[in-house]
Amino acid sequence: MLHVVGIRHHSPACARLVAHVIDRVRPAHVLIEGPADMNERIDELLLGHALPVAIFTFLRENDEPAAGAGSGRRHASWTPFCAYSPEWIAVTEGRRVGAAVRFCDLPAWHEAFEGRKNRYADPGESEEPSDDPNARTVKGPRASTRYAEALCKRYGVDDVDTLWDHLFEGPVGASSGGISLDELASRLEIYFEHLRGDEPGGPRDAPREELMSRYAAWAALDAPGRDVVLVCGGFHAPFVKRRAAEVQRAFEADGESMPVPTIAPPAQGARFGSYLVPYTYRRLDAFAGYDAGMPSPGFYELVFERGAEHAAERLVEIAVERLRKKKQLVSTADLIAARTLAEALSAMRGHAALLRTDILDALASALVKDGLDAPLPWSRRGPLAPRTDPLLVEIVRALSGEREGKLDARTPRPPLVFDVEAELEKHGLTPTAEVRTVKLSLRDDAGRAASRVLHRLAVLAIPGFTRASGPKWATDAVLDESWSIARSTEQQPAMIEASIWGATLEAAALGRLEDALVSSGGRVGPLTEILGAAVFVGIGGLAIQIIDRVESAIANEHSLGEVGSAVSRLFDLFLHGELLGAQGAVSLERVLAAAVERGLWLLEGVTGPSAPLDEREVRAVAALRDLIVRGPASITVERAHAEGVFARRAVDPAAPPSIRGASLGALWSLAQGSDGEEREQLAIAATKGASLPSVIGDFLGGLFIVARTEALHAEGLIAAIDEVLVALGDHELLVGLPSMRLAFSFFPPREREAIAKKILARHGQSQISPHQMLKLRVATDDVAAGLRMDADALALAKRFGLEDTLDAGEETAS
Repeated sequence: MLHVVGIRHHSPACARLVAHVIDRVRPAHVLIEGPADMNERIDELLLGHALPVAIFTFLRENDEPAAGAGSGRRHASWTPFCAYSPEWIAVTEGRRVGAAVRFCDLPAWHEAFEGRKNRYADPGESEEPSDDPNARTVKGPRASTRYAEALCKRYGVDDVDTLWDHLFEGPVGASSGGISLDELASRLEIYFEHLRGDEPGGPRDAPREELMSRYAAWAALDAPGRDVVLVCGGFHAPFVKRRAAEVQRAFEADGESMPVPTIAPPAQGARFGSYLVPYTYRRLDAFAGYDAGMPSPGFYELVFERGAEHAAERLVEIAVERLRKKKQLVSTADLIAARTLAEALSAMRGHAALLRTDILDALASALVKDGLDAPLPWSRRGPLAPRTDPLLVEIVRALSGEREGKLDARTPRPPLVFDVEAELEKHGLTPTAEVRTVKLSLRDDAGRAASRVLHRLAVLAIPGFTRASGPKWATDAVLDESWSIARSTEQQPAMIEASIWGATLEAAALGRLEDALVSSGGRVGPLTEILGAAVFVGIGGLAIQIIDRVESAIANEHSLGEVGSAVSRLFDLFLHGELLGAQGAVSLERVLAAAVERGLWLLEGVTGPSAPLDEREVRAVAALRDLIVRGPASITVERAHAEGVFARRAVDPAAPPSIRGASLGALWSLAQGSDGEEREQLAIAATKGASLPSVIGDFLGGLFIVARTEALHAEGLIAAIDEVLVALGDHELLVGLPSMRLAFSFFPPREREAIAKKILARHGQSQISPHQMLKLRVATDDVAAGLRMDADALALAKRFGLEDTLDAGEETAS
């Protein structure tokens, strides 16, 4: 006989029911919703692990670069188990009674799990139904959703977590005032039948349910006259029970023997596999983003171990201990009030024992003294809302629990873990319990090799390896790195999970960067950043591949700022060719030549006479100028063409003021011999021509970014700027002040002081310290506000004919 036990994932009540059914019927087969590709390795689950643990499954198609980097599917998924997971109880109890234990669901690399990080996760509102729709209140048209919402409304509860506790997680057994396990089974069957109704499985769940049904039919035919237990999500249970009977009858009618169901493997060449990883209660908690089953795993572990009637008392103790450790004041009177409130709420709600929300609502009422800026965390599903009261955050964290899983030493691990450990030992980087600082010099081979290992770990997001200092780009002048290294409980899970990218550290880093190439969308900026990472991790072959992609991206790039940023980075790499080798240097020269052509073409098309300063575009002009001056011969021959573009843009009234200034600065800094004086006079004339308050600041900003040195030493230009500013009225000065401040901020403090000294000398005020002029005792915004107030006062005085009185007051004050 087939017994289909519908459950809610991570439910203590369902875990007890599963144990009860298996113990009562002593089945020949126990089938469990879980990855069927692990059936030959069930024994691994039963090693001496400390729960929680999870089965991590990965798929990476088209692993070879020749197949097109990152062109195939990428998927990673987890199947977690804790001590009170019904699926875990099915595994352990099934083995205890001598049953053949198997998983009967599709592997997580199957397309049915596409985009689903957790096997037991709930779908979004627009997705097809999944195994556990109880884990959230969904506001969609599905029959299962309408049924759950109707029950919530009937019982006056906020969500299905509270509804589930109310209906199913109370005490079990007459001695504690609860229902029997047989009555629980009956309630669950009715609940799941109504929840599912006649709703189809859809493209996600239909293939999974078909496989579960075939496994159930096979097991029943394999052991005639014996019982079979199948444990699966309650949403699946009604359909699987009916479909399994249909499949069994069909084989019996044909008189054929039914083979064990099989699953076709992924496409040829795909990398896929499943490994056990340690898990944590934090990762299992809905308040931390976990989207399946029961929230607050620490609390429900107590419910499973002690029963609902005793778990509440221990919960209060844990919450208070945590609050007091965090220096939160919790008095005895507060605890008495919380306990009294909890009992009153429980009685009012008809609970046979204190349930989770009874305790939480009472603690919030008794301990939170101020108004709330966010809803109570347990009134909704998902991560905590911003501005949640800190006391409530700590209470929720107490319910989550601190338990961390640990794998048995005999557990098989993927090759990547061994390779990482070997690389760390080889370079003296093996982490210990104590945090240690490792300093590396990139000047020698040993330092560069160790640095590459650490950068590869960083690319894979392996915790415990943090770079405290070092070059931000592979060609920075800084050639020393400092790393903080420490052993972390999250390291091994992260390394196992990184196996999706490759079997060795170098291959995994390569795979991760290749995937980033796909995600870059062919944009120049992201590609350049990936190139920098490839140089740091020492993957030269990928760097050459990225350079080829950058060339293609530049040809299609429409942003001058993006091209300029790429030019700056790529030119740095070109000047340090040893990082890429001869082949890389040749490839970069070709890319840089294309970048100059594209950049100058984009510069010609930038328009907007009133557009504000765009620093990225202005710095792109500077980058093109630098490449013309110091680049390879194939680019410097384009000098005349570049100067022509700069000259046209410098006087083009359709160009933004900052682009006019930047183009003038590029033209000025490219001057040779006597051309310098001529272009300085051109800069002076252009500055006087850009005297409008809405223009002058942005114009000078572009000029200063590109030709700062030339501007600093040009006495005539400083005089021209002074003349323009002196001629501005008070209102005009206020209009131009913000952009002027920005323009002069491009000079470092010492150079701003030199300019101030020159201005003071022009006005016969050399005795005043320029340093004092640059260090105002009040904020510049206050100065601007004062000027506006003066202007308003003067206007009001003129209106009433009192300007002479103001002038006399000023003379007296002076």
